Amino acid sequence: MAPPRWARRLVLLVGAGTAVAVLAVSATGWSVLQWSGKNIARVDAFADLADRPAPSANGSTTFLLVGSDGREGMSPADMKRLHVGNAATAGGRRADTMLMMHVSPQHGTVTVVSLPRDSYVTIPRHVSASDGSSVRQRRDKLNSAYAFGGAPLTVAAVEATTGVRIDHYVEVDFLGFVRLVDAVGGVEVCAPTRLRDRKAGLRLPKGVSHVDGETGLAYVRARNLDARADLGRIERQQRFLGSMAARVTSRDVLLDPRAMIRFLNAALDAVRADPGLTEKTLVSLATQLRHSSSKDVRFRTVPIVNPSYRAGAAGAVALWDDAAARTMFTALRDDTPVVRKKKAPGDAGPSVPPEQIRVQVYNGSGTPGLGGTVSNALAGHGFEVAGPAQNWRTQTVQRTMLRYDTRYTESIRTLAAVVPRARLVPVAGLGRTLQVVTGRSYDGTRAVHVGAAASSPGNAEGRTADADPCS
Repeated sequence: MAPPRWARRLVLLVGAGTAVAVLAVSATGWSVLQWSGKNIARVDAFADLADRPAPSANGSTTFLLVGSDGREGMSPADMKRLHVGNAATAGGRRADTMLMMHVSPQHGTVTVVSLPRDSYVTIPRHVSASDGSSVRQRRDKLNSAYAFGGAPLTVAAVEATTGVRIDHYVEVDFLGFVRLVDAVGGVEVCAPTRLRDRKAGLRLPKGVSHVDGETGLAYVRARNLDARADLGRIERQQRFLGSMAARVTSRDVLLDPRAMIRFLNAALDAVRADPGLTEKTLVSLATQLRHSSSKDVRFRTVPIVNPSYRAGAAGAVALWDDAAARTMFTALRDDTPVVRKKKAPGDAGPSVPPEQIRVQVYNGSGTPGLGGTVSNALAGHGFEVAGPAQNWRTQTVQRTMLRYDTRYTESIRTLAAVVPRARLVPVAGLGRTLQVVTGRSYDGTRAVHVGAAASSPGNAEGRTADADPCS
């Protein structure tokens, strides 16, 4: 017998957030709910918090979902296999991923907002966990809140920055993530090009692949596939979560008692949640969302104006577009739809700043000294120039060429905006250094504004959980 519709809809939330897999317990009935409430590890994420935002409107609920790099229960062999460090780096927990999940019973929607871990935010005044001293308020990366104050300071920082009250907190670590994915038999991901990241242990061919938990973890953690780093990783995470939602709600899992129990057991082992996330809360959410479906789960990212802003001692940080972010979080707090102007096809702007892009200039125009002129111009725009300009193998290039590795499609977009009317030439295996071959058509460079595409990976309205993984 199929589970009731409201139970199926609640399982959808599991896929939407992965870390909120605890919500899946409702699919097996009241007895399992009561059992799960006793077995979920708890963390007091709201201890001693004061001066908090008011509850969101219309009875909506907001979760903070944290993917931590905790390695508890992992053997040295596990750490090596999963490419997550070693025993020397296993102490403590750090926030690897942060998501806000806003559940709106009135609209029947779930909005999942990715918060880049390097976001430059205000860390509230707090007591040091190491020596008990008072630490003054300061600006720093968002994940430093978790490193210095755990879940309570993370909640405080997110609330102070967004103005949205966090109602529940859920956390999952590396090994828990792997077990969740394996429990549903893996999920499908789509790679636009061949993906290789040695540090993350990722090797995927171009096209659709069915991945297990180990490869899935590498896919969502990889940061060296493109100069987009965390922003590119966030987009992959959102695609993965959408695929996870599809898998959890598939007949293979939802209607197979053994598969559901495997997933349930993995969920219970994987997460830590605040004490207020009880079976009564889960059933209430399930009932309120009984008419929702995967198309009602939408992924967004905080709007970013500069993904590599230099902030003194904090280093390279992600600088938010304050006005656009305020609009987004006000809509969540007031439980109103986020209205955003759709871009016309082809209007996506460059998302990688020149400072993150390395170029080598070749003079193929036949004009002496032009290569050096172009190198200086690109350096003036902020590009990292690999070395002195060199002569191209021929001196008869008519149209300027921009040669790039097919793994760096976002970087080449920035370079193409600076060097207009150039011909783009993909070269498999070229590496991270892009090449500018000046031709007789070269007529200077242009200033570029970076941030439009970085503000919202995917389309302008965000990505839904039912979207094709290759879209």
